Amino acid sequence: MRYLLLCICLICATSLSAQKQDKEPIPPSERFVYGGNVVLSFGTNFTVIGASPTIGYRVTERLTAGVGGMYFYQSWRSPLGGRSSNSLYGPQAYARFMVAQDLINDGDRLFAQSDYYYTNSAYYDVLQQEPAWTRGWIPQWFVGGGYYTSLGGRMFGGLTVMWDLIQDRNAPFVNPLIQGGVSFGL
Repeated sequence: MRYLLLCICLICATSLSAQKQDKEPIPPSERFVYGGNVVLSFGTNFTVIGASPTIGYRVTERLTAGVGGMYFYQSWRSPLGGRSSNSLYGPQAYARFMVAQDLINDGDRLFAQSDYYYTNSAYYDVLQQEPAWTRGWIPQWFVGGGYYTSLGGRMFGGLTVMWDLIQDRNAPFVNPLIQGGVSFGL
């Protein structure tokens, strides 16, 4: 909870400083941003299929905050034989601040980002009297940054690299978290 409050304070402080730098108001039709990730990974020993759609709101020209959901299905071959599977799902929230623009190409963006995931996942609980698989809600708070490049119009492709500050031992996503995706409306 204290991490969430710290994140909200940082977003508000960034928002106030960013508002002073805005030149003209953003039209209401351009305030919403749509994006997310789709994962399709197939192999002999491992399969992952999933999506994490997001919707954001451009608070200022440089600051966007949003929410989303995620669902991922994983299947893998156990070292002892047989197959196991797991479903991950839950809500997410993010804040993205554009640090610089037009570095390499017109419209590209370098940004700082913070994501908070609250994921329901199965994990092997070794702290039980008899270790076993169990399900639970696991918090993860990622900070990092990335780069978006224009794909034409208001569509962008990007890459993000982030680090989990909470590092729960049962966390489904490990450090560093590297994601690629497409956003519409940046």
